[in-house]
Amino acid sequence: MNKIRWGIVGAGNIAKKFAVAVKNVDCAELVAIGSRTKEKGEAFAEAYGIENVFDSYEAMASSDKVDAVYIATPHPMHVSCALLFLEAKKHVLCEKPLCVNAAQAIKLKESANRNGVFLMEAMWTRFLPAIKEIQGLIAEGAIGEVSGIKADFCYASTYDEDRKIYRNDMAGGSLLDVGVYGLHFSSIFLGEEPEEISSMAKIGHGVDLHTNVLLKYKNGAISYISSAVDLYKPSDAYIYGTKGYIYVPTFYGAKDFYLCKGSEKLHIEKPSIGVGFEEEIYEVCHCIAAGKTESDVLPLDKTVKILSQMDLIRKQIGLEYPFDFE
Repeated sequence: MNKIRWGIVGAGNIAKKFAVAVKNVDCAELVAIGSRTKEKGEAFAEAYGIENVFDSYEAMASSDKVDAVYIATPHPMHVSCALLFLEAKKHVLCEKPLCVNAAQAIKLKESANRNGVFLMEAMWTRFLPAIKEIQGLIAEGAIGEVSGIKADFCYASTYDEDRKIYRNDMAGGSLLDVGVYGLHFSSIFLGEEPEEISSMAKIGHGVDLHTNVLLKYKNGAISYISSAVDLYKPSDAYIYGTKGYIYVPTFYGAKDFYLCKGSEKLHIEKPSIGVGFEEEIYEVCHCIAAGKTESDVLPLDKTVKILSQMDLIRKQIGLEYPFDFE
């Protein structure tokens, strides 16, 4: 398989992690960085050995040196950046959440299908070896029928430390930033279509600082998802079954987990290749090589359904963004 030539759109912190990961993937080659600030782009290129620097996303989209891009811009820019590259017939891996709302995601899906190019939300959790191992054990009946999920992803940050997370016009708040991980985690084991969703949140600065969500599924299973940007809380998860449970430390970047039955607790280690992004990069490269426009693991319909859940949650907690009315 020929190496997929990757470009990164945006030169922030998450882009740095992706740049490191690409170096560990033998079917990928990092060839370009695009930044609105020329100096920032050149500094990024020097740090990660990137040959091509673009000071406009439009120039990068029109370049024949790039096959696929990873979009690492702030949330509100995802839809415009993704559309730009999809319409230029570039394959796109876009950092989570794919968009701010489901309507935007549907627009991107239509563009990808129309242009015959690949598109996927960069929800790296779904591709981790530990998560796949857990899925296998559950399929074998290791903990019986899954009847409950608990997933918390919370951190404490101040306005001065991360201003965009406290800005409504930047689609800030905990739900889109980290709550999305818990919703994806629940969907892996219980599906994307709960019968009921009930939410409450602490609102401040025009964003959700702390959000709790209950999801009830057709089989009676219930998930409890918690996210926050202003409090300390362990970011771990539990999968409860009728015959035991699984505890997953740092579930969104899982490297190990505990299979628990009665007094027995089995520690299972399943580390990722490198920083954790490698597995999803492999998925994209293999899908592109196979001529696919979507991933079988994370098809676009799953992403749309999770975004629809977040649309409903935001409606319940009274959180609107300017982009909801465009």
